[in-house]
Amino acid sequence: MGPSDIPSGDVFVGRVDEVGELSAALASARAGTGRAVLITGDAGVGKTRLAQHAGSQARDVLVLTGTCLPLATLNVPLLPLRMVVRRSLGTDPAEEFDGWLAERCAERPVALVVDDLQWADQATLDVLMWVVAGLPARRLALLMTVRRGEVGPGHPLARWLSDVRRLPGFTELALGPLDLEETRAQLRGLLGDEPHDTLVREVHGRTGGNAYLNELLVTGLPPTATSLDEGLLPDTLVSAVLRPWHQLSPPARELSRVVAVGGRVARGQALEDAFRLAGVDEPGPLLRECVDAGVLDAVDGDGYWFHHPLQAEALEASLSHPERQQLHASYAQALQSRLSPTAPDLDSLVLVADHLHRADDAEAAYTWACRAAAAAEDGQAWASLVRMLRRMIEVRTLVQQPSETPTDLWSRLRVAAERDGDLDTELDATEALLDDGDLGPLDEAELVVRRQHLRFMKGLGFFDRGELARATQLSAAEPGSWQHAFALAESAHAGLWANDPDAPALAAEALTRARTTSHPRALAYALAANAMHAVYLSHVADAEAWGAEAVACAVRSGDGFAFGHAAMWEANSVGGNADPRWTARVAGRRQQLIELGLPHPYIAWLATGEAQGQLQRGEWRTCQSLLRYALGRTPGALVDVAARLRAAQLAAFQGRVREAEGHLARADELFGETSTFLPFEFDATRAMVRIAAGDARGCVTAALVGTSNPGVPPTQCEWLMPLAARGLADLAEACRDALEDPQPVLDELDELERRFPHPIADAGGGEFYDRELAGFDALYAAERARARLEPDRADAWVRAAESLRDLLPWEECYASWRLAEALFDQGTARRTEAVAALRRAHRLGRQLAAQPVLDQVTALARTARVPVADPVLPSAVSGATAAGTDRVGDAAHLTGREREVLAHIVAGRTYGEIARELVLSEKTVSSHVSHLLTKTGTANRIDLARWATRRARP
Repeated sequence: MGPSDIPSGDVFVGRVDEVGELSAALASARAGTGRAVLITGDAGVGKTRLAQHAGSQARDVLVLTGTCLPLATLNVPLLPLRMVVRRSLGTDPAEEFDGWLAERCAERPVALVVDDLQWADQATLDVLMWVVAGLPARRLALLMTVRRGEVGPGHPLARWLSDVRRLPGFTELALGPLDLEETRAQLRGLLGDEPHDTLVREVHGRTGGNAYLNELLVTGLPPTATSLDEGLLPDTLVSAVLRPWHQLSPPARELSRVVAVGGRVARGQALEDAFRLAGVDEPGPLLRECVDAGVLDAVDGDGYWFHHPLQAEALEASLSHPERQQLHASYAQALQSRLSPTAPDLDSLVLVADHLHRADDAEAAYTWACRAAAAAEDGQAWASLVRMLRRMIEVRTLVQQPSETPTDLWSRLRVAAERDGDLDTELDATEALLDDGDLGPLDEAELVVRRQHLRFMKGLGFFDRGELARATQLSAAEPGSWQHAFALAESAHAGLWANDPDAPALAAEALTRARTTSHPRALAYALAANAMHAVYLSHVADAEAWGAEAVACAVRSGDGFAFGHAAMWEANSVGGNADPRWTARVAGRRQQLIELGLPHPYIAWLATGEAQGQLQRGEWRTCQSLLRYALGRTPGALVDVAARLRAAQLAAFQGRVREAEGHLARADELFGETSTFLPFEFDATRAMVRIAAGDARGCVTAALVGTSNPGVPPTQCEWLMPLAARGLADLAEACRDALEDPQPVLDELDELERRFPHPIADAGGGEFYDRELAGFDALYAAERARARLEPDRADAWVRAAESLRDLLPWEECYASWRLAEALFDQGTARRTEAVAALRRAHRLGRQLAAQPVLDQVTALARTARVPVADPVLPSAVSGATAAGTDRVGDAAHLTGREREVLAHIVAGRTYGEIARELVLSEKTVSSHVSHLLTKTGTANRIDLARWATRRARP
């Protein structure tokens, strides 16, 4: 392994295609046809780890690893092959090594990993050529890695590659950098916890997704870090990114440092500036030297920029402060001399302002930032406008005669940030304007309401009814203004969430006043509030019509928040988010937002809503894709939390408990209010995650939190009672397994049923939602029957599975497993039904990748000797092995022989098979089983196997 190719953390998340390519090579090797794969990529992207990971996942494969090293003074021929055979090779190394390798391949499939081939000596390359030529008749996967940018023209490996590419079985795999979510997964492994989103984005932006550089940047950070440490880059990181730079000639090093200070792709006149400032007369050879060394990349054929973003940062930092100032001033002067006096381009204006700022010339930096801001405003380049206005605010106090007042600058910045979707900057500007005290009452009322929207999107709190009432009072002096209708509408909106009886009348008044003003923004919010109330009343036609009109008004006003708000209530008019019509409606509005070009946070808001619908319908791959899209850019805490809650549910359903807990922790970190923030499903999600973690008591506690708030119930309230009952049923089962009295738990269940005889229903609904509620009601009843061991519990699970069928696939899968379990408890009388339920649970589990249920189904099928199609390997927690029965035996005071019999029962063996294996009579085996049933309190051998499986689970 090369010295800078040792990333840690999970760098394989998302590398599905790459892992698949290597797995295919190993599969081919198993089948007797060898393959060779050359993995290319930058130092640190994880080439070696990927190759070794592929080998380690194939446990029937012998993995042999050799590494080439960049030795300067030593000459060790065949070094990586010596590492593999652990001895010297004779006078004919190709034949000797090939023969030794043939023997290994005859014993079992082999994965030969040769790392950092760019440093291989010619003898090693010759032997590997010999090996590749013999691949077709050998059980061998040859996995080689080579660093990008280190094999230029004339390099021995270049000639070798031109020859070996013609041989059969040879392929190449280019490994690129990690994307944002892959970086997040790696940092999760490095930090031992879910990383903060701002940290992930900062790391990815600075390293370009290089796994090794990611590791160096976060070394020493606590898991709770929200950003990188300020100050100089770590010495280890500087050393890593500048390693190829130190190999350049002095003139090439100087040229690259000047290019770094330029701050952008060097092409055309900008490249000429770099040559002049570096004192270079013949730049061609120096540029080729930088490219061949992997310091610079050719961009679009005529430009050059650094291969790693951190290289430019490190090189500029290596200059003294006076050197940097002088270079920035010189770049600014050169750019100014070439700008068109009538139509200067925006990028050049921004770059001049940046160079002057970094040259510490505040007066000139302010002047040029003003010019750049004007050009950005004309061209609606909102991100550039935000940056230049922030610059003007930053340096204004250093300027003798600034051209604009602070209020003017903050006002312009607020509008630009709103158009750009920069929630942080817009809230900063809004707060500054409200603190300034120089606003009229109508403008102040508008900003007070807008501040509530921004705080909502940023996860700083739910709508403050007191603040909204203040906005209404501020605008009441002009009751015909659109601002007054706007304030009334949002006061009604917040009141409806709080179940305020006065809110419907307030919504009606807001709509009347908004129609009088004809102002599209006021109309959008007033219509949305009335659509919300109509949903609560189940007035579907009114809700749908008002929602659609609200969306149209939001389009006219260009208000992204109004669009998202209206679109969600329009969708709610047709049913819950498991209803295909709801999902289709949200998907259509999301696409419309994209076509309108409105800011990403509002598109992401709808994407996470759509993801929830897809998740509930079992379309988990589409859900994952939508969540990744939503989080692909900074969406604001509201969307981030919503995405985390959806991701936590999916991970819990599929058995990735640590990941689910990490997402939930991230959501808690982002958002102070949890259960009290009604649009979020914190309580249901927390209960799902706790039950997935085997924490039945935690599940009950989390589910009951959602019942403690008066007024409108929280999102996904329908799940709370079935989840609480499931947790209590698991607790009762655990008491019986431990031969303890379950009555205290059953008393809790009685009290729960007294308080909540049926699941909690959300406001609104429709035919589809009514079917959902019926399914949850049946599931709730079945869990109660399981807890109490009611004689007709199998029939309760029949009703639950049928009610959930083709409606809520995750819950149907779970109910089908429980149904099979209950039917098998009744012996042979209902075995046919049990087998059908078990196979349906297995089929659904495979479709959903619901590993926890699949594990239980597989264990039950093995014990009941029921073949299921396409069997899957159970995870580590499923199936009590002999070691597992040792762990559970103590609790039931089992003898050694009873433990042995129990292990065979769990494995699904018959009495005859057990008797032959243990050299006992079948009668003795039957006697042992009877004792086991008595000691464990189980009903039959299938129930006994389930008991052992549960007790063996960590």
